[in-house]
Amino acid sequence: MSTLMTTQIKLQHTIIPRRPHFDFGQTPTHWIADDPIVTHILNVLNPITPAPERWFCQTFRDALPLIQDEQLRTAAIAFIKQEGAHSYGHTVGNRRIEALGIDLSSYMDLLDWIFGRILGTDPFGRKLTNPRTQLVWLKTRLAMVAAAEHLTGVLGHWVLNATTLEETPIDAEMLKLYQWHGAEEVEHREVADAMFRYVSGNIPLRTLAAIVVFPLFGLLAYGGVHYLVNKDPNLPYRFRIRHYLRAARQNRVPKPSDLLRAGLRYFAPNHSPLNEGSTEQALAYLANMPNSSMTTT
Repeated sequence: MSTLMTTQIKLQHTIIPRRPHFDFGQTPTHWIADDPIVTHILNVLNPITPAPERWFCQTFRDALPLIQDEQLRTAAIAFIKQEGAHSYGHTVGNRRIEALGIDLSSYMDLLDWIFGRILGTDPFGRKLTNPRTQLVWLKTRLAMVAAAEHLTGVLGHWVLNATTLEETPIDAEMLKLYQWHGAEEVEHREVADAMFRYVSGNIPLRTLAAIVVFPLFGLLAYGGVHYLVNKDPNLPYRFRIRHYLRAARQNRVPKPSDLLRAGLRYFAPNHSPLNEGSTEQALAYLANMPNSSMTTT
């Protein structure tokens, strides 16, 4: 664990937990009205979010007793509150998807099993009793969260700049959910990296965690889109990779080349999350969210 007195957090703004109100009562099944496939490519963020967000929060709660850097500790607590709000926001989105006739239970059960049982405090459901083993597993989980947060920060930056998406016939409430979540991911994007560097800082572990996490989330996202399309009673066809590539060419989803470059950047030992996205842009969006009633926590 780091014994440095200087904080690991470089930015000086205060991370603010927020809880916007979302009303999905009028949100249709295909909330990108002219493109059901793009709807489900983006829709996957609803069921894929709650279980990992709860895992992020539990990992940080397990690490908090080790954090003596007060600025980092304050940021970590705000991070936990933000991620808890994200989990709730997408849970509300999931309720709307299920109300429209798409059963998410099997996919959600898989995610709960991966992040609750396999990667949780007790890995593979086995209680760790040795303090040294517990610390090694905690450092590993922090490395995995940092890698996952790199992805969420990259996606957050994308959705804040998705002008083509904003110009499509899209449900305003769902777009607001995604842009709020994306903006807060950019706002707190350095916290998970700082937590890992404070508790461990082991670069080979950081690299290994990313090698596991990046493909894991890619496979879960790909499988989730397949699941949503197959469960949609209004679609007579299955999802194919060409559908994603077409949507990427139209700038309605992140381009695979951009995601690949972002992933490779993470493997630089001196990579900083602050090189991804703009805090000023994220805070400006959050200060002027459209049609929002919002509380802070």
